[in-house]
Amino acid sequence: MNLEKIENVLSENLGEGYRIVRENGDLSPMIEWVDWIQQSDDNDDDIIVEVSFEDDTKETFSKGISLKQIWHEDV
Repeated sequence: MNLEKIENVLSENLGEGYRIVRENGDLSPMIEWVDWIQQSDDNDDDIIVEVSFEDDTKETFSKGISLKQIWHEDV
């Protein structure tokens, strides 16, 4: 893996085609879709980020969480 290509991003800025680099160095499957979900109509601050991966799994993050990602071809 090309460590120089790892990017620090907030959860809401995760990109399609990237893979999440976990704290332990493991990689997620490639991200296919990122969706922002507002949990209630009366609070704009309760947005969660739902990430769909190429293997049909999903993962949810709070908005504003610091993560690392790498383009799938740079792995």
